[in-house]
Amino acid sequence: MREPVPIHRIVVEARELFREYGYEGASMRDLADRVGLRPQSLYTRFPSKESLVREVLALTLDDTLADLPDSKTDWRAAWRTLIRRIAETFETRGRCVGLHLAYGVTAQTPDAQEAVRAFFLRLRDAMAGILDAGKVCEPAAVAEDILAQLEGATLWIATSGDMTPLRRAAERACDIAILSSALSRSTEIEKKR
Repeated sequence: MREPVPIHRIVVEARELFREYGYEGASMRDLADRVGLRPQSLYTRFPSKESLVREVLALTLDDTLADLPDSKTDWRAAWRTLIRRIAETFETRGRCVGLHLAYGVTAQTPDAQEAVRAFFLRLRDAMAGILDAGKVCEPAAVAEDILAQLEGATLWIATSGDMTPLRRAAERACDIAILSSALSRSTEIEKKR
C-alpha cells in the first residue's frame, strides 16, 4: 500500500508548477505526476486548480514572514530580514509565484483572483507594520513602492537573467532603515535646539 501524499507536499509542488508555468500552463495532471498520485486522487483533495491558489499563496506568505525578528524590539532587523528573504527567493526561483499568478488568473477564476489580491495586501500590510514600528512616514505607501520595485525587478530576471536590478532594489529597500535612523537623529537634534 502506498503512503498517503501529505497536503503540504502537494501545495509545495503546486507552487513550483505555478512559478514555472503560470496559472494557465500548470495542470492538475502535471501536479498529480509530480507528487505520485492519480489525477482523480488529487481531485479528492483539491477539486480544481483554482482551489490550490489560496493554499499556495498562504504557504508562500507563511514562508516569507516566518521567524522574523520582532519589529517592536528591532524593526530594522525585521525589515532587512524580510527584504533579503524576498530578494533571495526571487533570485533563487527567478520569479514571484504571486506575481506570476496575478498575470494568469482572470475573471473566470474569481477565487484565485481574490487570493492573489489578498496575498499582496497581506504582504504589504506586514511590511507596513514593520515600517510603522520604525516610525517611517507613510508606511503603507512606502511598502507598496518597495514591493513594486522588487516585483518589477523580476521582469529583468525573467527576460534577461540579470539579477542586478533586483539587488539594487533590495539594497535601496534596506537603506530605508539607515535613512530613517539618520532622519530621526536629525529630528532629535533639532528638537534639542
